[in-house]
Amino acid sequence: MHATYPYRPAGFGLVGLKHDPFDSFMTTHSQSNLMSPLVRLPMIQTGLISIVVCVIVAFVGGLISQQRGGAMSDGIWTLIATIPGVLIPMGILMMMPPKEPGAWSVPVLAGTMIRALTVLTIGMAVYMLIGPSKVVFFLTLLVALMITLVIDVTSVLSLIQRHPSESMSMGDAEGVS
Repeated sequence: MHATYPYRPAGFGLVGLKHDPFDSFMTTHSQSNLMSPLVRLPMIQTGLISIVVCVIVAFVGGLISQQRGGAMSDGIWTLIATIPGVLIPMGILMMMPPKEPGAWSVPVLAGTMIRALTVLTIGMAVYMLIGPSKVVFFLTLLVALMITLVIDVTSVLSLIQRHPSESMSMGDAEGVS
């Protein structure tokens, strides 16, 4: 691969050589980052897993509420808050262009913060309007938020592990799980 450098004279070049002598010492860190693969985060898969987990957590919250003398709906009301909390960041992250695997960590963190803000805001409104059991309702919301956080972090780490950067040594890539 022959690269052109803006400061190399136009007529300079060694005819017949397969290896450019400038390529060996002209590679910089920024050029090696350009060689890293640009990938998309698997948001459909991550979002579906998160929604299924939210439904399961809401169902378990309802069962716990029934055991405590409450209604099944005390756990199910959490779906009003958790489903939009999953879908909004998922939609935002799906619209983002492909990035290097390691560069997805900040947008996913921002999406997790948007999710937490959305879930807690809608959850507080549901609590004030409908009045489900406070302990079951908010613990179910927090468990759903924690599990979706783990799902998001795991998706980014698996993306990094599947597509290690060229600047990252293989020992560093093996340490990511």
